[in-house]
Amino acid sequence: MKIKFLPLIAVLFAATSIMTSCLDNDVEQITYTSETSITGFSLGTLHIDRVGKDKDGKDSAYVDTLDCSNYPFTINQLTREIENKDSLPYGTHIDKVITNVTYDAGILVYKPKGAEKDTLWTSTDSIDFSGDTYCTSTNKNSPIEFKVWAYSNAIGQAYKVKINVHQQVPDTIAWKKFDKSFSNGNLSKQKAVYANGKVYVFGKNGDDTHIEYSDVANDNPRSWIPVTINITDVDTYSATAWAGNIYFLAGSPKAKQLYKLNVTTDKIEPVGTETFEMLIGGNDIKSELYVVKDGESGIYKESPWTKDTDPFTQFKAGQPFFSNTTTASYNSNITTTVALCYNQDNTANDTTALVFNRMSSDNKWEKRIQNLPLPNLENVTMIYYDGKLYAFGGGYGEIKPFSQFYCSTDNGLCWRPVTECMAFPAEFSELYTAHSKNYSCAVTPKLENGTSRGNFIWIVWEDGSICRGRINRLGFTPKW
Repeated sequence: MKIKFLPLIAVLFAATSIMTSCLDNDVEQITYTSETSITGFSLGTLHIDRVGKDKDGKDSAYVDTLDCSNYPFTINQLTREIENKDSLPYGTHIDKVITNVTYDAGILVYKPKGAEKDTLWTSTDSIDFSGDTYCTSTNKNSPIEFKVWAYSNAIGQAYKVKINVHQQVPDTIAWKKFDKSFSNGNLSKQKAVYANGKVYVFGKNGDDTHIEYSDVANDNPRSWIPVTINITDVDTYSATAWAGNIYFLAGSPKAKQLYKLNVTTDKIEPVGTETFEMLIGGNDIKSELYVVKDGESGIYKESPWTKDTDPFTQFKAGQPFFSNTTTASYNSNITTTVALCYNQDNTANDTTALVFNRMSSDNKWEKRIQNLPLPNLENVTMIYYDGKLYAFGGGYGEIKPFSQFYCSTDNGLCWRPVTECMAFPAEFSELYTAHSKNYSCAVTPKLENGTSRGNFIWIVWEDGSICRGRINRLGFTPKW
């Protein structure tokens, strides 16, 4: 409703002032406040688009209601801006919004979208805020303006009110494919490692070993660049990020020399004189590199290596190990390292992947007895992402390749299939087959520079093409 009676209100205010001034001095004069601030703003119940299951178990869209009264709005009294820092869920309708506003004494007016004049606000008004949402590529509509008209006839400066709504489902992972090519042809027996803003891939082309990297520092992969290799018989599966560089083994199966790839200069140099059979993983917190020599586990920090007091002898060669180290929640001086690999010698009764764990307080490896076991997925990969362990890979039994993630929040004790939001596109199963089951994976960490960069999963296929994925909420720029 347009305020046709606003001039009348102003006349009444003025008349009241005149009448008061003409009274005798013994009459108490009334002074009206000139305060014109909005002190509180909240929303009512809104509609939201949702997807559920119908009676046949198929996805079905429907409209639900959402109580938005608990979403706080920040009022900046200096800039006269009001908005919700915590965006409303994806799919929330903001074209018919009931608002609750508290303000100084007087009346509250606002200018609806497309209107030329102000309208008196009431708590039952349905206001259209659409077009002013967060993450829109264009913003042709100005925020809705609210003004307080004080009883003293003072009109306050306008407050600009904007309602932010997520334009992506926060917990859903979004994927993008980049058509890149290795400079040395297809690579099999791959292992990818992230370091220094680059994704390195160790792989084989026939009998030749190749190491190539793509710069992903700006979140978009550049062309693959080969690293010069002057050694032979590189164990590509041994590539391990540790102490800021990449370590790997090369040489005869039972006596492999340890090498370091300096990720700053991309030069390869030998490390010490000792030889090992396998690299299991690195612990940057304790500055320990876990190795196997003569079939027994131990620690390498610097020459000579240290064999475990109770050596573990069940690590199987011939497959890549994927490891991750975390600090115990109850004691920051204790770390737990989880290592995982494909069970290549499994029998008909052994249907689970191999998971191992090591606590720094015990200084020994143990085979993890899984309460909810991870299926023995072909070419399995484990990553640490969003504070959890995730595993995925090729098929097993009736499980199709890249059909789902498996998640563990208890250091590999229980693995649960992820059934919602975080998923692979259907074509990943076809890509796995088309690339002869050759792929590798690395994760870029969250960049601590106040931006939304990092937190990506990089899957590299046989030919060098790349699929990049990230949970949407991990890419939101912080607003607080």
